Amino acid sequence: MGPSSRRGLAGMAGALATRTSWAADPWPSRTLRILTPFGAGGAMDMVARLLASPVSQALGAPVVVENRPGATGTICMGEVAQAAPDGHTMMITGSSFAVVGLLMRDLPFRMSDFAPLTRLTVGPSVLVVPSQLGVRTLPEFIAAAKARPGQWSYGSVGVGTSLHLGGEELKMRAGIDLVHVPYRGWPPASTDLISGRIQMYFSTIPDALPLITAGRLRALAVTHTERLPALAEVPTVAELGFPGLRVSSDFGMAIGAGVPQPIRARLEEVFRAAIRAPGMQERLLASGIFVVGSSAEEYASLLAEDIARYTEIIRVAGIRLE
Repeated sequence: MGPSSRRGLAGMAGALATRTSWAADPWPSRTLRILTPFGAGGAMDMVARLLASPVSQALGAPVVVENRPGATGTICMGEVAQAAPDGHTMMITGSSFAVVGLLMRDLPFRMSDFAPLTRLTVGPSVLVVPSQLGVRTLPEFIAAAKARPGQWSYGSVGVGTSLHLGGEELKMRAGIDLVHVPYRGWPPASTDLISGRIQMYFSTIPDALPLITAGRLRALAVTHTERLPALAEVPTVAELGFPGLRVSSDFGMAIGAGVPQPIRARLEEVFRAAIRAPGMQERLLASGIFVVGSSAEEYASLLAEDIARYTEIIRVAGIRLE
């Protein structure tokens, strides 16, 4: 038997051993865990819990959702990065997934420790101002802000969030100087916005819509790719000259990069099917959340684009989380 034959047999033996190991170690072999980087009760937690049942049915194993809030999502990310690479621990991701590695030093993980599975949903934002501000369009707002450099401010739900970075990107692209005011949530921010203490806010649709309908806030633009049925008269940012300004609360799924590809492919398939189910889409759309269900490759590409864009915004704005 020649060297090439021996190499061929060795390769066949290795492949056979791999298949045998796979067959001897079936997956899933125990409860699957979806970790969330924020507490119970929010939109992300709702989406994770809605997905748990159909994913469990598809895989024939229990699925539990466990909240791991704290440190801008890094506690959750660290646990997923350090989990055994056997495909039983994963996480639902938010907009901070692409940001924390750019803002925080000395993290116990790298983005390369994670494998994206699917971009589940996108939650567009609406740019709102106080009705009493006296501006009716985004160009009017920009012109008024330019006449008052450093005197107007905008709010967000915290440093490093997509709403904060969206505000900074608008500042950069429109050439305006606004002061950022972080809040602990929408209720205190909306109070200051309505009263005119701050002059702008990128809000989720469900949060802002009641106040827009009541005439207390004015919507100037939406950050979706097309106009929204609930705000049909409000133009998109692209219509107003800011294509690519993406301010949204996106959810996805990710797992440790060491998890075998066949498991990752199966999870991608199952989560995409679950999020695209008609009943699921209708339920989420009622909450202002649009279903995507992308491929792993598409989600990885989007994350790379976000990281490149956020890197520049963070550099120009000098943002840092400690």
